Amino acid sequence: MIKPKLVLNEISYAAFGKVILEELTLTLDEKSIGIIGRNGSGKSTLAKILCGLIDPSKGKLEVFINGKNQSHPNLKIGIVFQNPDHQIIFGTVEEEIGFGLKNLGYSKSEVKKKTALTLQKFDKTNWINLSTSTLSQGQRQLLCIMSVFAMDPAIIILDEVFSGLDLPTTKALDTYIKNLPQMIIHITHSLSSLEKCNRVIWLDYGKVLLDGSPKSVLNEYSKHMLRNVNL
Repeated sequence: MIKPKLVLNEISYAAFGKVILEELTLTLDEKSIGIIGRNGSGKSTLAKILCGLIDPSKGKLEVFINGKNQSHPNLKIGIVFQNPDHQIIFGTVEEEIGFGLKNLGYSKSEVKKKTALTLQKFDKTNWINLSTSTLSQGQRQLLCIMSVFAMDPAIIILDEVFSGLDLPTTKALDTYIKNLPQMIIHITHSLSSLEKCNRVIWLDYGKVLLDGSPKSVLNEYSKHMLRNVNL
């Protein structure tokens, strides 16, 4: 069984003279972790640092798999962004899922096999030859999740994947997410989807305001947001 762990040691990030994250020190090793906070609190910046898309201005991030420090941690972490249009680049579902596998060095036959197995896992074998342009927004988001899943990362980061989706689509996508075997770090405004997480972290102005069980953190966050509603 794969046991991933992320260790953040005084991580800070600043851009254009603005501090976005400030001295975050965290150890993340739970199966499912939710991250919440208002727009501009640093959530997406943190996600990009965790998966290696950007480097912190200060501090250090370490990735451990089964206790071993990883020399190429970005290969162990996948991310799904808010807008699937920024992630999908190929014309068919098969090509889109296969792209990441090719980059990992799989042979043509292995890519074909793993693509088919991924679609089977998600009960979408009939999608294989579909044009990506014919998929709905929710279907395109699921395709992004499947493409990341196919590469078998130890950790999957979901950055506002429910944004702009209707409630039935959100619920359907949430079911798929909850059944993923990987460690999941879920950044979202959909508080109900985090109720079953092992841990929730509340970011505010680049700092951890509260960190604990979903019940305690989500309750405090909800009360805070209600108090600060502009009437």
